[in-house]
Amino acid sequence: MKVTAFIRKTSAKNNVTDLARVYFRVRDIGGVDIKAASELSINPNHWSPERQGYKPRVALVSEEKKNAFDRDIQQITHLITREYSRGVDGNWLKGLIEEYHHPNINARGGNKAEEYLLSYQIQKYVDETPLAFESRKHHLDNLNKVLRYERFRHEVMHQRGFHLCIDSITADDIRDFKFWLQEEHKYVDMYPVFYQNEVRRNVEQVRSENSMSGSLYRIRTVIKWCIKRGLTRNNPFDQYQIAQPMYGDPFYLTLEERDKVYYADLSGMGASYPVYRDIFMFQCLIGCRVSDLNRLTKANIVDGCVEYIPQKTKLEHACTVRVPLNQKALDILERYKDLEEALLPRFSHFGYNKKIKEILKYVEIDRMVRVLDPKTREDVARPLYEVATTHTARKTFIGNLYKQVKDPNLIASMSGHSEGSRAFARYRKIDDEMKKELVSLLD
Repeated sequence: MKVTAFIRKTSAKNNVTDLARVYFRVRDIGGVDIKAASELSINPNHWSPERQGYKPRVALVSEEKKNAFDRDIQQITHLITREYSRGVDGNWLKGLIEEYHHPNINARGGNKAEEYLLSYQIQKYVDETPLAFESRKHHLDNLNKVLRYERFRHEVMHQRGFHLCIDSITADDIRDFKFWLQEEHKYVDMYPVFYQNEVRRNVEQVRSENSMSGSLYRIRTVIKWCIKRGLTRNNPFDQYQIAQPMYGDPFYLTLEERDKVYYADLSGMGASYPVYRDIFMFQCLIGCRVSDLNRLTKANIVDGCVEYIPQKTKLEHACTVRVPLNQKALDILERYKDLEEALLPRFSHFGYNKKIKEILKYVEIDRMVRVLDPKTREDVARPLYEVATTHTARKTFIGNLYKQVKDPNLIASMSGHSEGSRAFARYRKIDDEMKKELVSLLD
C-alpha cells in the first residue's frame, strides 16, 4: 500500500498568490486507488512532488510555516498508513483526513457533528438571517437540491454516507455538483425509482447556466457566512470560478400588442382564460413582480393608486412604491370588486406562466424575439408567446414607459428598483425609434 500527497494545479512562474489544495492518494493491490482532499494548500510554484512538501529554498515563506506544513503532510500520511485496511473507500479517506483537521468532529456518539454538514448550515442561514421572501425560497430550494444530490450519491452511486461538509468540500465537489445539476433532467427517466416521490417539474427541466450559477452563488454565500462565524477556514470557491450570469436584450409587448390581448375575445378558450388575461394585463399596467401581485389586497388601493412595499428589496431599502391606476386597470378591478379582500383572484406561479403563453399564442402574439438559449447561452429566435412569462408583464410596463419618458429614476420609483440598479439597466432597450430621435438632435 502506498500513500502519496499531490496537487492538481499549476501557476505561472512568477505567480505567488495562487493556492492549490493538497490531495492524498492511496493505492494498493487489487486495483485500489482512492483520493481525498485535505484542508492544506500551497502555492503550486512552491510544491515539490518529490519531497511532497515545500521546495528546499522558498524565500517568501517563513521556516515556521514551511515546517508546520511539511509536518502536517507527514502526520496525515502516517495516519492513513496506520488506519488503512482492505475494503475502505473514498469516504473513509475523506473522513479520516477531516478528523485529523478537526479532532472532535466525531464526538457525538461516533457520528459526524451535524453542524459541519452544508445542508445543516443552509437551513441555519435561512433560520437566522433576515431574508426577503424570494431569497428565502431560493435558499430552501437550494437546500432541497443539496439533500437530493447527497441522496443520489448515496443511493444511485452507492457512495454510502456521502455528505457535503463545510470543512472538506472542494472545488472538485462544486464541479461535480454543478454537473449533476446540469444532467439531472436526464436522470429522472434513467432512475425512476429514485425520483418517484419528487415533483417532476422541479427535476425534469433543463437548467440554464444562469440558474446553476444562482445555486452556486447561494452556496458560496452560506460558506462565507460560516467562515465569518469561525466555523471553518475552507472556501472551495477560492479555486472555483462561478460562471457570470448572462442576459439577453429584454423583450416586451408593444402597446399595440398589449391592447390586442386586452380586447381579445377569449370565450373560445375556457372560463379561466379571461381571468388570467385580466391578471396579466393588470400586471402590465402596474409593473410589479409576480410575488407582489399575488399579495395585493383592496387595502393597497389608495386615492386611485396601488401602493405596496416590494418584498424582494424590502430588507435592503423598504420604500413604498406608488403607481397611479389608469382606466384599463380600474376597469379590471371593477370586474373583481366582489372579492372579499384580494384585489384579484389568487393564482399559482407555474399555472400563471402556462396560461400567459397559451393566451398570447391564441391571440397570435408571435413576433420573433432574440433570447439566450438556456443550455448553449447563444442567442436564438423564438416567437414571443413561447418565451413570455410573468416577468414579461413587468418588462412591458417598464419598456413602454421608457419610450415615453427617458428618466430612469422616475420609472424606477414605480417599478421598485433602487437607483443605479444593474438589473433595471437591462430593461432599457434602445430601439430604432429612440435612436432616430437622438440622431435628429444633430440636425
